[in-house]
Amino acid sequence: MSRRLALSVAALTLAACAPESTPVGPTFLDTSLDARANTVVESASTAVVRSTADDGPGTLRAALARANASTDVRVIQFVEGLGTIRLSSPLEYRGTQPLAIHGVDAVIDAAGSGDDALRATATSSLTITQLTVQNAAQEGIELAVPATATGVVQLVLDGVTVRGNKGHGVLVNDQLVPDVVDDMPDPRGSDASVVVRVRRTRFLDNGYSVSDRDGLRVNEGGNGYLQFIADDMTASDNAADGIELDERGPGSVLLQVSNSQILRNGKFDPEDLDDGFDIDELNEGDIVGQLRGVVASDNFEEGLDFNENDAGDLRVDLFGVVANNNREEGIDYEEDDDFAGGGDLIAVMVDVTANGNGVDGGDGGLKIREKGAGSLSVDLTRVRADSNRVSGVDIRETEAGNLLARLETIFVSGNAGRGVRVRQESTGFGQVSSVNIFGTGNTGNLFETSGVN
Repeated sequence: MSRRLALSVAALTLAACAPESTPVGPTFLDTSLDARANTVVESASTAVVRSTADDGPGTLRAALARANASTDVRVIQFVEGLGTIRLSSPLEYRGTQPLAIHGVDAVIDAAGSGDDALRATATSSLTITQLTVQNAAQEGIELAVPATATGVVQLVLDGVTVRGNKGHGVLVNDQLVPDVVDDMPDPRGSDASVVVRVRRTRFLDNGYSVSDRDGLRVNEGGNGYLQFIADDMTASDNAADGIELDERGPGSVLLQVSNSQILRNGKFDPEDLDDGFDIDELNEGDIVGQLRGVVASDNFEEGLDFNENDAGDLRVDLFGVVANNNREEGIDYEEDDDFAGGGDLIAVMVDVTANGNGVDGGDGGLKIREKGAGSLSVDLTRVRADSNRVSGVDIRETEAGNLLARLETIFVSGNAGRGVRVRQESTGFGQVSSVNIFGTGNTGNLFETSGVN
């Protein structure tokens, strides 16, 4: 059996055990998220921050200088109750060794830096805990992956708040042209994979300078994969996307996000409003993962906007996800949105709500569309899509490929369009099973199909 056919047939079987499923992906570096020294002691491996001055003995700048000069320095430890460090220029880390910065609730205020707050060039891992980074004229935290990097480069943020920075709140960049997203850019990057782990972290009010500056942006090019793992994360009121993952090389996007809030992002540029959570995958590679207990609401374009282009599959399972009152689609899954090339789209969604979306248009509160040479498999259980300004649920296979859909306990009421629409527009086979749809007050039909049995 071909890989594509196996994926399409397996989707409905996998749905039965989906709540226990986990995203498949490579193992990332094991860096503790709870590291904090019991005693603050200067040593060959630990630099201690004791002063809120911008420069001089005992400062963060001096600790970073030590780490830049010696690969023995692996930890920068703040003392308790340090307060606010006000920068007059960016902080920089250029070392090759793994480095952990434990802020113990200190604040870095970069209003006077005229640029970034913290810049790092990393070939291994950077861990930052219990630190606030705010008010930079450019990026709050910028991690550049050098072209010579291999293996895995990892950024870990635990208990971090990144707010009020004029550029991206956090930018992790492994691409030659980080901000070109509308046309096929030069995708060159390193051979390294990029892993970003986020826990108890807030991306707030960043990006209000020029268009397309996000709360968190991760760019991956070259031959590696991009892995994003987040729990108890908030991305709210950022100028462009709350979270954007942009993978342009041959690797995949692997993600697992839980217990997170993605709210009111994307309002800065009226000519190019943005999403809550945006994933763009170009060239070869898949988007694979899972979201649990995520709210993506009140964003100025889509709540969740996941696009897989060229050759590759899209399979991100949703459990207990809410995407309400976004100005276009609440949830938008598209395979081959911009650049056709083949690949399947497999959607398993359980206990998902997409209400009140579409004031600026779109195709549905929940939209799932497969284009190009690939098949579409959809399994929806206990899904609600009410009061959208467009259709409630829109499922569509538009080119060569099969469509298999299972719809169980779907609620669609008060939509300014059809309640549920399933369309097979290609020459492939189309089938809808276990239809169980409830609702009233839709402008169009409660349930409408074309090209399916």
